[in-house]
Amino acid sequence: MCVCTLIGTPPNLIISGLYEENTGVAMNVLATTIPGLFCLFIGVLSVIAMRRLLPDREAPEAAFGATSEYTVELRVPSDNPQIGMTLGKAGFFHVKGGSLIEIRHLDDGPSPVSEDEHIMAGDHLVFAGQIDEIYEMAVRHQLVASDQHIFSMNDVDMYSQIRTAYVTFGSTLIGRSIADTTFEKDNNLMVAAVARRGKRLNETPRKVVLQAGDTLLLICPRNFNADTSSLRSTVHFFDSEEVPNIGYGTLFSTDIMIAMVTLSALGVIPLLQCTFLAAAAMVIFRCCNVEQAMKAINWEIPMVFAGSAVLGLAIQKTGIAERMANGILDVCGTNPLVVMTGICFVGTFVTEFISNTAAGAMFFPIMYEAAEKLGYDPYPFLIAPMISVSSSFATPIGSPTHMLVYGPGSYRFSDFMRIGLLMNLIILAANIFIVNIVYPLTPL
Repeated sequence: MCVCTLIGTPPNLIISGLYEENTGVAMNVLATTIPGLFCLFIGVLSVIAMRRLLPDREAPEAAFGATSEYTVELRVPSDNPQIGMTLGKAGFFHVKGGSLIEIRHLDDGPSPVSEDEHIMAGDHLVFAGQIDEIYEMAVRHQLVASDQHIFSMNDVDMYSQIRTAYVTFGSTLIGRSIADTTFEKDNNLMVAAVARRGKRLNETPRKVVLQAGDTLLLICPRNFNADTSSLRSTVHFFDSEEVPNIGYGTLFSTDIMIAMVTLSALGVIPLLQCTFLAAAAMVIFRCCNVEQAMKAINWEIPMVFAGSAVLGLAIQKTGIAERMANGILDVCGTNPLVVMTGICFVGTFVTEFISNTAAGAMFFPIMYEAAEKLGYDPYPFLIAPMISVSSSFATPIGSPTHMLVYGPGSYRFSDFMRIGLLMNLIILAANIFIVNIVYPLTPL
């Protein structure tokens, strides 16, 4: 569970950083460990107890493996040796494991499929059948993906691997068909099939209007690189081509991480300096090289982190936090436990629709102001929201990890609501209980 340390999730870093800025006291890197582990334990027990509320869903590959029929659109390049032949003579009319179901000359409409139809350069051929057989036929007859604007087979990297991916929330593919985009051309791949909620769609894959969570069966080249900005903004791959290199570097990196957490937890070196020293040690001991280290940095995270910190500061400096704190005290009264519960309750459900980083920055000044107005030490008031803003279970958009199972697991929005609302309340109660045991409310 990511909330068990300050470095486990961005909201913890945001809240602890703002706390240090306001008080001059740094939080311990393990400040949330006991509350986090307790909530994890309660969460696991709750999921086991409520597992019957979750429907049985098949793996994403099962949607494609349940049938042998696929439709794949291919194109005849200009140097194809079958140009000028009839479909029957070239062996396109009847193929092993499938058949030709449509042919289009250049940009014309579909032509009747007959053995006597002549093949022209640039023809679009739609085959239906077993994906492996169609792939072998495409290689054997020197056909290419339909969207590739190439003129010779020398320009084509033969397809040799099949990958599965799902359409992410916010993807530019949502509401559009593959045929209306340059997705295949830009990423040098071909969409072979589309599944939705565990069922393969029988429409031509390139003509399916895509939705968030749709699973795509992709035919990719040998040298395919899934780690590009174009792909990361549109789809997420289930599998990975990166195989971890287990060796002495693994032991060194583990020791470095343990040393970083230990030194920070004991207060020997501040957390920020520890992380920089650990990163440098990873390079010095050759756990990774500088290029790998730079590539591993997701530059969107520092931008979100910085923006969230500015948001929290703005809420505090403009007086919004004070006004909201006064409003909460008017509703909840002067009981500190009720105030803490009320703010965490709101935070838990707000983070269902915005990032937990932004939620942490938003609720820090509110909780801090409320604690000061009540005359209590704000420390326990800030540990509680660290957990609450990262405890969103009721919607698939509440956390990026939810999307890893939403489309692939064929779940529906209602599936998350069914168990997620109860989980939100259970973890909220566990959070308030354990935080007040570990960090009792102390009047100033």
